[in-house]
Amino acid sequence: MQPPNSPKIYPSTSTETQGSWYAILAVAIGAFALVTSEFLPVGVLNSVATDLHISVGTAGLIITLPGVMAAFAAPLLPIFVKQLDRRYVLIFLTAIMVVANTITAFADSFNLLLVSRLVLGIAIGGFWATAIALSGKLAPAKLPIAKATAVVMAGVTFATVLGVPIGTWLSEFYGWRSAFGITAAIGLIVLLLQIIFLPKLTPDAAIHLRDLPALLRIPKARSGMLIVLLIGLAHFCAYSYLAPFFKNIAGFDGTTISSLLLLYGIAGIFGNAFAGYSGNLNVRYTLAFVGICFAIVFFGFPLFAIHEFGAIVLTALWGFAFGAFPTSANIWMFVHAPNAVEKGMPLFVCMFQVMIAIGSLLGGYVVDHFNENILIYGVISFVVLALISIFTLAKGLNNPKVTCEN
Repeated sequence: MQPPNSPKIYPSTSTETQGSWYAILAVAIGAFALVTSEFLPVGVLNSVATDLHISVGTAGLIITLPGVMAAFAAPLLPIFVKQLDRRYVLIFLTAIMVVANTITAFADSFNLLLVSRLVLGIAIGGFWATAIALSGKLAPAKLPIAKATAVVMAGVTFATVLGVPIGTWLSEFYGWRSAFGITAAIGLIVLLLQIIFLPKLTPDAAIHLRDLPALLRIPKARSGMLIVLLIGLAHFCAYSYLAPFFKNIAGFDGTTISSLLLLYGIAGIFGNAFAGYSGNLNVRYTLAFVGICFAIVFFGFPLFAIHEFGAIVLTALWGFAFGAFPTSANIWMFVHAPNAVEKGMPLFVCMFQVMIAIGSLLGGYVVDHFNENILIYGVISFVVLALISIFTLAKGLNNPKVTCEN
């Protein structure tokens, strides 16, 4: 029985339900390929830097630039495509991802590598602005929005579980380019699945420039965006340089680093599942718990992660926290601003990509001019501010008391 203050919010039933498990899984697998593409450099940053004779901080631009491009693509692409069937948009963006990864795999210079990563950014921004907002239409009838969102976000989790660690492992034996080539091949399979299973996805209305701040106009959504921004900056500043920390500070070998990244992803599965359930009960407390987990990780990492046991415990907790984080963030918007999600999601995705770009850029600067320990200690301040916001700006902000079929 549901607690009185924790409703299940369901996908729209105002029109014929077009969603199915095949459709939402096709998008979830697309999310897997996309996130693997975006964050694969985290595990191979050392290899890229060595191969192309650049510093680790400079190599970090291959994480920063997709985020910058995605930040522009997320709000602008939905405006550009107007009321075009989003099925074709998702398929087109998946094709762009395949092309970008293919170029990355064969890039013979750092400049060409950066171009391919910029192209990938178009797919990243457009995909997330489209896919998350349409979770309700993709989902089977009577599947709660929180769970539908968790299914799509499971693709993100499995990318960290399988994509990044396996990519890191492949780079150890076959070179970093092989990892991107295999990701391009996976993208082709995803493309075929989407062509077969995606239903017609006509938007409720065309999105205009004036619609983008839809979430910002709602106080509950504004509070959530600030909290998400602070936690996200903390995570992405530190996460991009996780592998360099393990190599340069802890002195772990490639096999150990791959195993730790695998553990990070496995823990993320549990974090994603936790957020899908807990967020449906009280998303504010869920996000507070996530913030506390991050605070423990960042405080303890420089002290204890230099030893294998400490690295195992803290990496698992970090993975759990991040597995829950994006799912909680999206559920917050669906719960507190359900009518503004489709039009406001592009700007929300833009904010996420800005977090990734600024985080990796700031992290790269600190790593090049100081070290990974200074970076990890520095981001604690972002988490502290987020927790203060949760218990002040968002005080008493609980899930709606009435069940609504939005």
